[in-house]
Amino acid sequence: MEEVQEDLQLMMSNPEKFLADSSSAIGSTKNYQSLNIRTDILYDREEETSTLLEVFSQISSPSCTNRSRMVLISGYSGTGKSSLVRKLEHEFIRRGARFVSGKFDEMQQIQPLSAIMNALNEYCNLLAHDTVHIDRNRAAVEEALGSEGQVLAALIPNLSRLLAETIGGPPLAEVSGREAQHRLAFLIRLLLRSTCSSSNPIVLFLDDLQWADSSSLELMRSLVTDVALDNMLFVGCYRDNEVEPGHSLFECLESIRRFGITTITSICTSNLNMASVNALISDALSTLPRATGSLSEAVFQKTGGNALFVTEFLTSLRDEGLLQYSLSRRKWEWEMEHIRSRTIAQNAVDLMTAKLLRLAPEVHQALRVASAFGAHCLEEVLQIYDTDPCHLSSTVAALDIAVAEGLMAKVDGPAYRFSHDQIQSAAYKLILESERESFHLHVGKSLWQQSSEDEIDEYLFVIVDQLHRGACRISDHEEEIRLAELSLTAGRKAAEMSAFLPASAYLQAGIGLISDGDWEWHRELCFDLYNWCAEMEYILGKFDEVKAHLEEVIKKGRTLREKLRAYYTFVQSSGSFSNTGDAFATALMVLEHLGESIPSEVTQFEVQQELLATQALLRTKTEGELLQLKPMSDIDKLEAMRFLNLLLLYVYAERKEYFPIMACRMLQLSLTYGVCKESAVAFGAYGVSICGLLGDTSNAYRFGKIALTLLERFQAKECLPRVFIAVYGFINNWTDPLQSSLPCLKEAINTGLSTGNNDFAMANASYYQDVSLASGKPLGPLVDEMNEYATQMLDLNQNFMYTLNLSLRQFALNLLGKSADPVKLVGKVMDEGSLLDLAEEKGLSSLRCIVYKYRLCLEVFFGEYERAVETAELNRNIDKDHMGRFSSVANH
Repeated sequence: MEEVQEDLQLMMSNPEKFLADSSSAIGSTKNYQSLNIRTDILYDREEETSTLLEVFSQISSPSCTNRSRMVLISGYSGTGKSSLVRKLEHEFIRRGARFVSGKFDEMQQIQPLSAIMNALNEYCNLLAHDTVHIDRNRAAVEEALGSEGQVLAALIPNLSRLLAETIGGPPLAEVSGREAQHRLAFLIRLLLRSTCSSSNPIVLFLDDLQWADSSSLELMRSLVTDVALDNMLFVGCYRDNEVEPGHSLFECLESIRRFGITTITSICTSNLNMASVNALISDALSTLPRATGSLSEAVFQKTGGNALFVTEFLTSLRDEGLLQYSLSRRKWEWEMEHIRSRTIAQNAVDLMTAKLLRLAPEVHQALRVASAFGAHCLEEVLQIYDTDPCHLSSTVAALDIAVAEGLMAKVDGPAYRFSHDQIQSAAYKLILESERESFHLHVGKSLWQQSSEDEIDEYLFVIVDQLHRGACRISDHEEEIRLAELSLTAGRKAAEMSAFLPASAYLQAGIGLISDGDWEWHRELCFDLYNWCAEMEYILGKFDEVKAHLEEVIKKGRTLREKLRAYYTFVQSSGSFSNTGDAFATALMVLEHLGESIPSEVTQFEVQQELLATQALLRTKTEGELLQLKPMSDIDKLEAMRFLNLLLLYVYAERKEYFPIMACRMLQLSLTYGVCKESAVAFGAYGVSICGLLGDTSNAYRFGKIALTLLERFQAKECLPRVFIAVYGFINNWTDPLQSSLPCLKEAINTGLSTGNNDFAMANASYYQDVSLASGKPLGPLVDEMNEYATQMLDLNQNFMYTLNLSLRQFALNLLGKSADPVKLVGKVMDEGSLLDLAEEKGLSSLRCIVYKYRLCLEVFFGEYERAVETAELNRNIDKDHMGRFSSVANH
């Protein structure tokens, strides 16, 4: 009796659904066999929905601190991970959010940053269409990005609609490699920071993270851990059964957790329980749940409750006549015994493959073509494919039929997207495995041959991806060479987008297409492929691969000119991977060949000789002549300046005795052969040298001014952080008020970040804090600022600079009384004993000097003069280690 009452209540609450005489229950006569699969209902997901909305409420609350959040949704394919987020999209928007999404694709892993860039392009489109706030949005974006917005506009087309006044502005800093990657991440952060608010937060949804490339994961990590990016909810879905320990996604997530800033909420979607399967089938058949119980039990046993499998299996029962609507009885009926005994595919892919095979031949073929591109394909690309005379039917027209069947959807682009990636997998399975390489090659050739030059440029990655998948089927070597050239173009384009892993893959594929004999007949192509690939591997931290590629270039090179690029990459990579001995020896060898002999061992005599030679040259030039030096044109000397400039990075950290030698040699070249952008660094470095070694602060100040003038003359924004740290971190502090350097050091920090030079950005940040403290800036706000920079240093992997700054931070806390013993650098931030042990273990004399310097200051401030004398004695070498730095006066 209780069950009957429940049935009556259901019929009364929803008569259109459960009363058979209602016209809407059946629909028109021709649609009476249609299943009413409710895509608008989330079955058995109340708890997950509540969790997502609760996290969203946190990032949209004005009173909430640390407001960016991350939600990770995991589960098997078909358990409704994406549907869970999509069903809440309108609720997020109703609450003021800007919802954007991107989807990674197993077939399109090689296309650089496509998922994130598509989401950001969608975001900029929303900003541009926000008529209420358009002026505010445009002003915020222009102020945040300035002329650097051009970098993003090249990757995010809709951004140009918000940057009308800055496009075509001053020339951008010339950066590449890691600097370009850092700059891209920083600019995207600025874009989001400037446009997110508690009233208009952003929900960034990235689907199928298990297929994300490493460049995308690194960019995602950078955004999620940005302490200044409030009001962002990041939602990511992934298949946990396809992500093993050691997977790049797990490594990325572990890095985010270690950083400790972002709150991560995990949701796991499992298969539907029996009751939920029955509710789904009851809705699909517009039949009371009690009546569908037996059918639901059979379906549940066959599918395990996987939501996608359930709906596809139910559809297959209808298609095969085992589930039918009886017009005479006006209800659904099913063959229970046949259903229970029916052999079922092991998964949804096999089930859908059988379904696709029943389609018309032209639709069947169109789905094969579409599946070769992945989860989605652009309509214009398919139209180009259709122009091939050998294609007799229209792929686009056939896919429109697939859309009507619910297999695909038409989305903005315009493009076609498979309704589920399992449908794409089923369509791809229609291509025999033995024929797939030939199929991809045919698709790629059709696109390549039928595209105009502009279309090849626009769809370069799509074309090259298809050709690479079938490259082993190419039998003509000239065709392989043409594809190698196209691969080089794709690799360079991906590198310009800071997508270094895909760039490396394109270049590796290009290398695989050339033979040893091509070094004779296609020499430039071979050098370019190997050099570019080595540079990408360097950025990716693969030193063994870098070395192997460079050794090939050096072996095949006949002249120094052919080998220079490889030598530069070798010096750069060896220095970065702590092989500074190899880097130094190689650089000295190259400089010798370029006419600049530098001794392998430096004594005080050699330093004095270089200083005297430089002073003699300077005496031949007036102030006006120094400012009007001609541009350097000698190719060998320009290369020498590049190598010397690179070496300055390493010698100041580890071989300080060489620093004045390098600075003097760069200045001598500039005075003799003319100036280039590196000359600005040379004048600054020379100023630091004579300030520290000779105590000549007045001439150092003069040369610092010349360095700034040259910086402006060459518009060398990428050199600004290096020049400013010399001028405002070292030289000017001996002459000008300390506080006057602070705005310039701030500018150097921001310029370093915007040009991707994180090393010098954070070095300037360290000097900014040191000078701020020495100039008497209030300690309370300064400590807060120090903590922010410390977090930023960790976020940017500037671990060495972070460690160097520990003593400064603890010193400030001691002055505030936040230490058990005010004379010891022991407290919340550090323990001086542990830090001195680290300095001893790693041979870090600079770190040891800094610890002693701040300990000495505390001992003097708090009257421990005997201990201060002992510490000063331990720190005798501070002038050598802190050459020219104002703070070294503390030891005297």
